[in-house]
Amino acid sequence: MPYILSPLITEDTDSMWFEDSVYSKERVYSISPGAKPPVNYDKHIINSHSLTHIEAPKHVVNDGKTVDEYFNTSHFFGSCTVIKLEGNNYKNIGNGVFHWAVSLSELKAVLNNKIPKKLLVTTKEYPKNKDGYHDPNYVLTLSLEAAQWLISSSDFNLYGTSWKSSDYSPGSLERPIHKTLFKNAIIAECLDLYAVPAGEYFICAFPLRIKNSSESPVTPVLFTFNELKDFF
Repeated sequence: MPYILSPLITEDTDSMWFEDSVYSKERVYSISPGAKPPVNYDKHIINSHSLTHIEAPKHVVNDGKTVDEYFNTSHFFGSCTVIKLEGNNYKNIGNGVFHWAVSLSELKAVLNNKIPKKLLVTTKEYPKNKDGYHDPNYVLTLSLEAAQWLISSSDFNLYGTSWKSSDYSPGSLERPIHKTLFKNAIIAECLDLYAVPAGEYFICAFPLRIKNSSESPVTPVLFTFNELKDFF
């Protein structure tokens, strides 16, 4: 079976970015005697940034490309590498927050100095919140040098992380890791990679095709290459 990288969305899903509600729904039509149309139909209200989502440059740059502009490219699908960093390099930075900034040497070592076309990054074990997402207090980001190395390959076009963002700079007006990665790639955040073994996969991660969107919710799917062969 393929790996589904999005936890279940519920009306009880906790906010990671101080939204009033991450997901809610309103009934539009209900099946009831004599009522037309005879369907159940809900309006869904989603704040995608606290859910598994795809981001485009518009997220951090006013004139950046939007998610819908990537639908004529291969950014949302193709061969993909999953890495699970071992050990515990989460540094205690106070107030119950721990930060692991993946260094260039760490990234090169786990990738054997080879930059993949698509890369999903997590740690071998990470604390999860009640909704199945990477605990927001255990920050996982790339160092700027690691991000710059990835985009040195023109083939690199998707970076994904189990954590809720690709930058950690509280109080800052800058998002250097986002801006660096966006030079070549789109970004996927809040990925559920907990049970996914490190390795090579085929990813399909098409988000909702919303015009002029800076981010959009997505349910990415990873297939092993043996699974793909079974379909043909």
